[in-house]
Amino acid sequence: MSAAKPTFDLEELVSHYQKQLRDDANHYLRRRGIENETVEQYRIGFEPGKIGFYVQSGKLGDYFENRIIIPIVNKEGVPVDLIGRTIDNREPKYKTLLGIEDYLFNEPVLEQAEDVILCGGIFDVLSLAQSRLPAVCASAWMSFKDAHLEKLRDKRVFICLGNDELGRRESAKIEGQLQGISKQTFIVNLPESIRDVNDFFARVQNPLDTFMQLLNETMEEALLLPIAPDVKNITAYTEEYMKRYRGQVSGITTGIANLDEALIGGLRAGLYFIAGGASSGKTMLMKQIADEIAFSQIPVVYVSWDMTAFELWARSIARIIGTEPHRVLSGKASPDEVSRANKKYAFISKWMWTIECSLETSMDRVFATIERIASIAGRTPVVFIDHLNRVPTTGLQRQPQSVAEHQTMLAYVLKQWSREWGGPVLAAIPSNLGSEKLPEGVEASADVILGLKHGEPEETDGCVVNCALELLKHRNGPLARVPLRFNQREARFEAVTGAGKAGPVAPEGA
Repeated sequence: MSAAKPTFDLEELVSHYQKQLRDDANHYLRRRGIENETVEQYRIGFEPGKIGFYVQSGKLGDYFENRIIIPIVNKEGVPVDLIGRTIDNREPKYKTLLGIEDYLFNEPVLEQAEDVILCGGIFDVLSLAQSRLPAVCASAWMSFKDAHLEKLRDKRVFICLGNDELGRRESAKIEGQLQGISKQTFIVNLPESIRDVNDFFARVQNPLDTFMQLLNETMEEALLLPIAPDVKNITAYTEEYMKRYRGQVSGITTGIANLDEALIGGLRAGLYFIAGGASSGKTMLMKQIADEIAFSQIPVVYVSWDMTAFELWARSIARIIGTEPHRVLSGKASPDEVSRANKKYAFISKWMWTIECSLETSMDRVFATIERIASIAGRTPVVFIDHLNRVPTTGLQRQPQSVAEHQTMLAYVLKQWSREWGGPVLAAIPSNLGSEKLPEGVEASADVILGLKHGEPEETDGCVVNCALELLKHRNGPLARVPLRFNQREARFEAVTGAGKAGPVAPEGA
């Protein structure tokens, strides 16, 4: 994304926010280990959000309410954007004013430094800057771009991102991108239980000496063992396991209890396919799950080549009202009911981004938009693709020769994106399943395949079951049959709570 011409007087805004620093903001900065000298050097400010600030006839109002304001500057030190970091628990944690991604935070330090530490966040950089160590980071969360690579040319780069699975994956990705550009690249692994660089400097005794020792050990190990054996990862893997053991890491709920149970706690990073015949309700189910996730204040991107954004909205409104979607689509629902439903949907819509695509909309363009949304939301969104057969082949390495090859190539692309960004991707794929199998390449890429099947209503343990999700592939768990009830009148899939736990199912063809 090229740098856009600012629509605000950023210098005036920076000065305004500096003047608003007060006790609660200073307390937050002290708690993060940021000293007064650093606050002044980086011109850090605050927006209490009580009174709107007018500039150039535009009102920011409460956009940065209760947020620390940190300027992003170019190499000359001129502000090009502002980042707001909340000091309470509201989401997203970080917000950008203009969303300009061409610059690194603390970029002026690159003019003199031969060695530089590439961090994961702004407070990591501030912690290192206080110790006179040159450090930079992408200005928005997980948004290291090709545009940043040239800024690190011929430098010795120490990559020190978040100490978790996502941070390690991003570190490896950036290390690969810097090959042939930087002089040398090292991945710095923080000690167990330390979250990031800022956490390191807040908790470790003699943090500067200990961190310098860590950098030296990293270089020595890289020279002795250019390709590290797996034993280097045992500590990281064990730490990840203990987080899951303690319940500190859990899946994302689908809103359907017995489906979450079958998925061992809900959705995790990976590629999920929801397969079913035409008009089987795949879109209805995916939109229901998407709304449930957004209601939990987790960002969702719903990408549709099949339905318009209005048609998707109508399905959500119908579910909230408790009526058939065609009544909303045809204008037969009561305006008062729609208005009341809209008030409830407004909360969901704060965390929902709908991308309405055409046959000219390539996956590359969609991914670029999703990555932009991720930087705005401050975390990887859950992505829904509706549906696979509609996605154009524009941008693929070669043109597929059949539907199966088309599906396989797209499945591989979606799988790689989910791995790279560490988030769930759910894609609808038309298939009768009973009479046909998914292409082998699609099955190989998928982490989970769910088959949506309808049948004659049957009573199980006193509950009426008229459809089910067959868990036909589960890379990290057992197969199962998830009984459901589709409430036609309320346009909703419901868990069959009285039918017991999700039962096992034999694989197709077994």
